[in-house]
Amino acid sequence: MTTLRAVLAILMLSGVYVIALVGVAICGGLAILCADVLQSYMNGETHGYITSILFGLAGLIVAVVVVLSSMFAVGGIDADTPSVPVDEEQAPELWAFVREVAAEAGIRPPHEVRLTGEVNGSVSEDARLLGLLPGRRRLHLGLPLLAELSANELRALLGHEFGHYLGWHTRGSTIVYRGFLALERLHNNLASAPRHILGNVTRLFASVFRAYAHLYARVSFAVRRQQEFEADAVAARIAGPESVARTLRSLAAIDAFWHVFTQKYLLATAGAGYAPEDPLAMFAAMLSDEHRRRALDELKAADPEPQPHDRFASHPSMADRLTRLAAMESDVPAWLREPEPSTWRYPGRKLIEHLLPGQDVEALPAKQWRAKAARVGAPTAAARTLLHAAGPDATLATVLELLEAGEATQLATRFDKEDPLRAMARLCEALHALAGHYLVEAGSAHWRLSWTGPSELVVSELRDDGVRVLPFAELNALVFEAVDSDVDRLRLYLASLRVDPQRPRPFDAEPALTLVTAPFESDHDRAARNRVYALCAVVVVAFVAITVIADNAPPAPPRAITTVLPETTSLPTVDLPTSTYFQFDPGTELSTTLSTTPLVPRFDATSIGAVVVRPGDTLDKLARCYLTTVHTLQKLNNLGYDNTELAVGQTLLVPNAIRLCP
Repeated sequence: MTTLRAVLAILMLSGVYVIALVGVAICGGLAILCADVLQSYMNGETHGYITSILFGLAGLIVAVVVVLSSMFAVGGIDADTPSVPVDEEQAPELWAFVREVAAEAGIRPPHEVRLTGEVNGSVSEDARLLGLLPGRRRLHLGLPLLAELSANELRALLGHEFGHYLGWHTRGSTIVYRGFLALERLHNNLASAPRHILGNVTRLFASVFRAYAHLYARVSFAVRRQQEFEADAVAARIAGPESVARTLRSLAAIDAFWHVFTQKYLLATAGAGYAPEDPLAMFAAMLSDEHRRRALDELKAADPEPQPHDRFASHPSMADRLTRLAAMESDVPAWLREPEPSTWRYPGRKLIEHLLPGQDVEALPAKQWRAKAARVGAPTAAARTLLHAAGPDATLATVLELLEAGEATQLATRFDKEDPLRAMARLCEALHALAGHYLVEAGSAHWRLSWTGPSELVVSELRDDGVRVLPFAELNALVFEAVDSDVDRLRLYLASLRVDPQRPRPFDAEPALTLVTAPFESDHDRAARNRVYALCAVVVVAFVAITVIADNAPPAPPRAITTVLPETTSLPTVDLPTSTYFQFDPGTELSTTLSTTPLVPRFDATSIGAVVVRPGDTLDKLARCYLTTVHTLQKLNNLGYDNTELAVGQTLLVPNAIRLCP
């Protein structure tokens, strides 16, 4: 059944080309129609729908260009993933491990290994013509995984990804997967077109491809789900089903902790202009913290909740995959103790540039970066709030004076107005933080980085036998007493450690700006978008130019007609309408008797006459009868360029011409 679905999905890929060819055919027909209407417009025969045709043609051209360009660039979809390519010189241990696992899986190793900032692993392959032509292979490996996974768990992850390359993992399934990515790219490119200019046609094409992608997904996702089961089987054969199950359970947990590390530590210190030389080692250090490790192990051990079957899910549920792995039996050799991936070498500077794009930071060794991170993570907000509550330009001495005067309740309300007990507790925390900042400023304490909360204050004093770290509880007890109006002992404690409470605040009056990183946009997507915008601009400029030229074009001159009279002395009587005027040479007498000499009337374009509309007369017919154009008649009678209707008995002004038609 899976094979039949794969074949059907491959056949459905031809539908993309059919839609594209239909679009090209419609575009050609619309171009011919537009040319014909534009020619009529230039001749003075206006059409009210010319603007709609031009905009429709422009939008259709953009849509067809996007479709055709996307059809032959499917291989760039995976290549756009932000990543750091590493060679064997930069990461020799990783490359050796990748080659080893590829040999165990029975495939040739990938051409490239790229590290990403995502908690995931994937394989990709450059391909053309919707994936029908093979190309260069890539392995994308999430950097956070290397900090936590053991060597055998990483073997399971790579075995799963390499399972997608195996010969028995039919190439048709790979084409199916790339076909869906192609449809996604087509829809996204069409949706990114400037809809306020060319929205109708591009939106129509986007809707067609979205509906087609929905149908394609219904057929193809069953193939992709089966792919995942088959890749799990390959991984179990290489590393054992237990290792594969542990790896699957670890992904969500590692992702949660990686988010905490990047937001609370990496981006926070980058805002101050610093970054660790080895971000992977710092993340591994955070995961080795006792409290973090306990929480991480609990997340790994949690069983996933069963989920209902989803026909449009690209991957099977975690519960289904774990159930199948539990039923597998694999004779996997016992691996010797191997070096952990977190200890391998990686290009640190390139990883910093990848994780912090556009940030100008100084890479620091681990010890120095920890010290900077501790200062950034110090509880400054609470101390700042306490000083603001004490008044403008307040210092630690100001706060102690207010506490001594019994103003603790008023200060505490700035932290929590609803719960007095919680407000007093937060006041104690704020006073401890404020005293800590003054101690650090005096050189009697320092902040120690904590992986579970705000930085911890370490107070020390210099004695004859060396530096002695004072108990943490000692300052806490003095803070509680100070909040209860007994501030003398806290003053003595601070004075013994060379703290001047009257000094200005040891930190900035206002908090630093929060670092905001812009979403990633690949060079490929940026170039494609710019090409579409440039094409749209050219079409719009051409349309405006054609419209202006056509609107300002002079009316066509009257056609020259030579009247050849018969050679006879007897001319028939010509009954001319009363509204037609003639001009004769001066001195010529009019007579009721026709002369034998033919009289040829002369057309004077400067004279204007009037004509009464008869039944059956139209502007086009009158223009031919009086040797002029519809445009001239509309302009002469103020009819407007879009009005071509006439009423019987209506009087029209016409140039001085002979009516050549009855």
